[in-house]
Amino acid sequence: MKKVWITSLLLVGIFLTSCGSKGISAEEAGELFVDRLVYQKRENEFAKEFRDGEQVGKELDKNSNTFEENFAKGLSSTGAKVPQKAANQLTKELLQQTKAKTSYKIIKIDETKTGAVISYYVTGLDLVSAMQEMTRQLVKETLTDPEIAKDDQKTLDATFSILEERVKSIKIKTDPVQLELRLEKEKGKWFIPDNQKEAVSNLFLAFISGSENTEAMDQELEEAMNEVAKEIIDSLDTMPLPNNN
Repeated sequence: MKKVWITSLLLVGIFLTSCGSKGISAEEAGELFVDRLVYQKRENEFAKEFRDGEQVGKELDKNSNTFEENFAKGLSSTGAKVPQKAANQLTKELLQQTKAKTSYKIIKIDETKTGAVISYYVTGLDLVSAMQEMTRQLVKETLTDPEIAKDDQKTLDATFSILEERVKSIKIKTDPVQLELRLEKEKGKWFIPDNQKEAVSNLFLAFISGSENTEAMDQELEEAMNEVAKEIIDSLDTMPLPNNN
């Protein structure tokens, strides 16, 4: 009787161990990944359910640093020195707005024996519109104070200052963008394959900018800046000509 009881306990232990090794579902993994990548929460759960989760989480946090660096360089096309404090503050504000206003939904999961392709709808911030409004305001301030336009550093400082204020009241994109990410699973642990680095970056960018990738964002930004340029030209055309008499 005692042997039977011990054997039963061993079988129960084996059963519980095997159940625990299955890990979370693909949908749960897809949600956990976004929560860790974008909203920077559920760190302990991510560390538990993803392979080398603690280290991978730290790597995911670098996406915000990469975005900050590239975004700041893009604003400093003239070569003026990027005000680091302002750049940090701008990125911090963007991340705060992202956490407060953006949303996502998993719309499709294609599972395989080794993982799953997860499709998301992401409703991100409308960063392009914020930059368009920033440009309009910068033009107004330049017309009021011509010294800004004469000094690249003053122009860049004003750009960061105005954009930070615009970001504080930033809106979200009207239409969501659709993106895919492949996650794989081994021995009950999920992980991000090496060939998904671009997909991870695009997913992060979608929340920050509302665009599906950098190329789409650049195209939207070009169209927005062209619109501002046309507005400036039209306003000049309506100005009265000086009287030389």
